[in-house]
Amino acid sequence: MKKIKVLLAALLVFSFSNVFTSFANAQEPVEITFWHAMNGPHQEALTKLVEAFNQSQDQYKVVEQNQGDYASLQQSIIASGVSKDLPVMAQLTASTVVDFKDQGLTLPLDDYLTDENGFTQELREDIYEGFMTGVTMDGQIYGLPFSKSVRMMYVNQDLLDEVGAEIPTTWEEVLELGKALDEAGIDAQAMGLENGPSMELETMARQNGATWIAEDISATDIASDQSVETLQFLKDLINEDHARIAGEDGYMSGPFSQGATALYIGSSAGLPHVLPGVEESGMNMVTAELPVYGEGEPLTLFAGNDLGIFASASDEEIAGAIQFMSFILQTENTAQWATETGYLPITKSGVESDIWQEYLTEVPYAEAATKELKYGRSQVPYVGSSEVFTELNTAIENVFINDSDPMTELQNIEDLVKGHLGL
Repeated sequence: MKKIKVLLAALLVFSFSNVFTSFANAQEPVEITFWHAMNGPHQEALTKLVEAFNQSQDQYKVVEQNQGDYASLQQSIIASGVSKDLPVMAQLTASTVVDFKDQGLTLPLDDYLTDENGFTQELREDIYEGFMTGVTMDGQIYGLPFSKSVRMMYVNQDLLDEVGAEIPTTWEEVLELGKALDEAGIDAQAMGLENGPSMELETMARQNGATWIAEDISATDIASDQSVETLQFLKDLINEDHARIAGEDGYMSGPFSQGATALYIGSSAGLPHVLPGVEESGMNMVTAELPVYGEGEPLTLFAGNDLGIFASASDEEIAGAIQFMSFILQTENTAQWATETGYLPITKSGVESDIWQEYLTEVPYAEAATKELKYGRSQVPYVGSSEVFTELNTAIENVFINDSDPMTELQNIEDLVKGHLGL
């Protein structure tokens, strides 16, 4: 009898142990693996966001995994796609958003962008519309914006003051500034551009009335008169020594900070690379919105990264990833992320927040980029865009350096785009 009681007690302990273990396992948060290419201060800021999300709820746990630089991240994703061992979500560049969608690796998010997952209609309307067009393909959303920047103009106020010039708001005024510098005997060009200024060319062409590539990818007019005119204008500006590209200097931030040009168009996220040289030289620098070409409207093109979710993820994992994305888009989070990284808030409320407004008083250089958000646009996403980007920069280089014909070079690019779009 005693043995039977002992056996029953043991069975009860075993049974309760199993129940407790099953209950504990049921309460384990769903793990959301997140691959990214953030390093240094950017990774530190991202880790803070991840930890804040994990502490804000107990249903999901985001596990970030650094994959090195963006090229390494892309290689890791491609390799894992072959081995069927993809993470739940990852940071994606503009070209990989398109390529991974085309390869069937990522999935459309529309059905998961719900109130239940934190993506309310209020949040959707709060995101600057220009950010969403870069992740929308075939009428569906394949990612959400994350680390974003714009093109803006850095200004050497000292050089402008020497010739009594105002900050140019048009490209014609850039040309006039170049002439004024020459007349004053100042050995500096008006404008500096990064090597491969394809974004500047597209911006100017679109300001000049070119469609460039239609949003529904049904047409392209890259070789239009409006586009050719802008490329010819840039060529003349360089030939007349009123503008230059970075060339062997690598990046234009160096020559600009040394007084080689009065103006410089670059990424707003490049501010940390510009400031050290500017501070060392003692330059009085300000920033400004991009000049407008012709009679067009203001325009800047967005750059940076988005977040996407892989099709191999479970419904639970997808829901958790959306909740994390929605969390980092909340007003205070997107604003704080921007202050710590040099990127920009993704939402209107983020820009209007006390966090960002106080940041602008401390770092007024970011004000011009902030103003551009309301009219910023993403480049149209399509398969093959990364190849076109490379070839277009080569074409511009041929025009600037090898004196190639702008129409011929742009027609070659238009034909390449038509081939990718099946036009």
